[in-house]
Amino acid sequence: MFVPATRPDSYDVVVVGAGPVGLAAARLLALRGVTVAVVDPQRIVCQHPRATHLDDETMRTLQTLGAADFEKDYLRQSGWILEDADGVPFLEFSHPDAESDQGWATDYQSHQPDIESRLRGLLAGDEGAALWLGWEATGVDQDDHQVTLRLQERDTGRVQEIRGSYAVGADGAGSFVQHAMGMEVEDLHGTQTSLIIDVHPFEHPDGLPRTTGFIRCAKDLPVTYCPLFPPLLRFEFMLGDHHDVHEMERPDSVYELLSPWLAPGSYRITRTDAYQWHAHLVHGWRNGRVLVAGDAAHTMPPMLGQGMCSGLRDAMNLAWKLAMVVRGQASESLLDTYESERAPHVTPYIVESARQANMIEDFGHGHVPPPAGVPQVLERHRPLLGPGLVDDPAGAIGQLAPQPRDGDGARLDDVTGYRFAVVGADGVIAGVDDATRALWRRLDAVVLPGGGHDYAAWLASHGAAVALVRPDRYVHALAAGTSDLEEATRALAGRVLRAGVTA
Repeated sequence: MFVPATRPDSYDVVVVGAGPVGLAAARLLALRGVTVAVVDPQRIVCQHPRATHLDDETMRTLQTLGAADFEKDYLRQSGWILEDADGVPFLEFSHPDAESDQGWATDYQSHQPDIESRLRGLLAGDEGAALWLGWEATGVDQDDHQVTLRLQERDTGRVQEIRGSYAVGADGAGSFVQHAMGMEVEDLHGTQTSLIIDVHPFEHPDGLPRTTGFIRCAKDLPVTYCPLFPPLLRFEFMLGDHHDVHEMERPDSVYELLSPWLAPGSYRITRTDAYQWHAHLVHGWRNGRVLVAGDAAHTMPPMLGQGMCSGLRDAMNLAWKLAMVVRGQASESLLDTYESERAPHVTPYIVESARQANMIEDFGHGHVPPPAGVPQVLERHRPLLGPGLVDDPAGAIGQLAPQPRDGDGARLDDVTGYRFAVVGADGVIAGVDDATRALWRRLDAVVLPGGGHDYAAWLASHGAAVALVRPDRYVHALAAGTSDLEEATRALAGRVLRAGVTA
């Protein structure tokens, strides 16, 4: 007879929300030896995709999580076209075709249900991880030592309390955790309502591009078209206040809206939802032992495709810090660098996505500019981290480090894992003193003399020989020589390691 495994009721960290951000944070914690519980009211994953876009940085995150093998099936997005109401292009952008310095292509359309299913399954096999699926968080309290969450099982109404040294609310834009903690939300003014229609065509229609999206700035009803994980297609119609949302969601309305591109009966409707987008930034991502991440900390319109990407960056930044704190390697003050680093990084994405959404709304009133002529190549925008482990990040410091391949084609992150890395010139690394090597051991840093020609070239372009890279792949310090490397290591250890802890 099958007997379900029993679950403890006390963990190092409890994560509320089993979307990509919550699952990623939990898996990263588990990889660092932290006991973690994931709580979510849905027993199985939502079967239609919500977020779809991944960039090269977030592909590195999936690589670390154990889900990079999906990449071969993802759609590589080739660009975007902005059209006037008659379908005539007035602005065109293309994505770079080559692999970026991150070791992946720059833009993909993924399938969120597959990512979530993979991460749930991996967590089910991770020692010290527990899945509380079908349970909804209904209360949260904390004291100086722990967080207590009250859960209710949706099917049975059964009530249970679980505890964690810390809790992370990754429970979406309507976050229970965020509201329970009374966190302040700033409106950055990018609110629109879109009718989202996802379809599964029986055959790809001849009139729709397979890898390029477009925004048609039709007066009164701008529409965004985006090919998703093949063969799925998405249409988003920007609604005005005068539109009746319920009428727009009806199948007969959908058939009429899609008729310029798809004949009724040539596709299956998989989703039709009116969704209100916001440009919101929470202030105070940490309240004692409770933190928020992903849409619970920030939301943005979909124009840049950076919502899920930004949430996964939160997970990468937070998880290694939480792991060091709960294992006694770092003091709680390390957690204060989470918001201070991430909020300045995510804010430009929120502001720009709001600007573009407002621009499309304005185009819907007929204010379409003249054609720009030659198609433009989109340049990757990579903001700096805010102050945290470094007081004033600048240049390469606080920027994403590259991920070169070695001579056999292996990517750097597969060697370093989710750990600090010391990468660069063999002679400089070999010359450091024993105290520096002891600090590397305390930091659990991977030391990689050399790092491959591409890394050496990148270092040389910054006048450096060695880089100290954080577990979240951001550059902490560059060193031109051995004494610089020793000093940078001491500074990092002083910001991260708990005084008096030697193991």
